[in-house]
Amino acid sequence: MKGQYYTILALIFAVIVAIFAISNAGPVDISFLYWHYSISQALVILLSAAIGAIIVGTIGLFGQIRYSVTIRGLNNRIKELEKEKEELNQKVIELQNYKLAEEKTKEQSDAKEEAREKGTQTL
Repeated sequence: MKGQYYTILALIFAVIVAIFAISNAGPVDISFLYWHYSISQALVILLSAAIGAIIVGTIGLFGQIRYSVTIRGLNNRIKELEKEKEELNQKVIELQNYKLAEEKTKEQSDAKEEAREKGTQTL
């Protein structure tokens, strides 16, 4: 939705620039270093607006590429961290199972020892 607003604003601005250029269609002298030209002021206005749009579009494209690369890197990092999390969860489960087995073995040995003590007390 936000992109549509920018597109509409860009079109409105383009129409305003076009109307301004047509309203100022007289000849104008342009000097740049050693070159001197006499061309329509409307053409100068439209070319200036077009060159500005190209520059802004190029800068925006580089920004978008930079953000895409950053997002791709962050997504790869997320995948690595999720994989590491899963491995750590597996280790936690293994340690819990090991601890439960150890406790069960200890309980069994304690029960056997109690049974021996009872057996020796009755004798």
